[in-house]
Amino acid sequence: MMTGEMDILRMDERQRLAWLRANRVTLMLVGLTWIGMIVWEIFHGRFPKFLVTMVPVFALVRFLVFRYNQRTP
Repeated sequence: MMTGEMDILRMDERQRLAWLRANRVTLMLVGLTWIGMIVWEIFHGRFPKFLVTMVPVFALVRFLVFRYNQRTP
């Protein structure tokens, strides 16, 4: 079994749920910021190649890490 930060901090179920909610909100804020940066670049007449390219790259990395963690006991 993989030990995560919730196990290391010995969180109970209520704390784990709060931690996961905080992570979700953080990811949403990062996503909105990322979209805002893309819109800003387009608004100023520049195509945000790096920002647009990194979206599927990060999705692929997340998927690969998920698959790896899914296989390890």
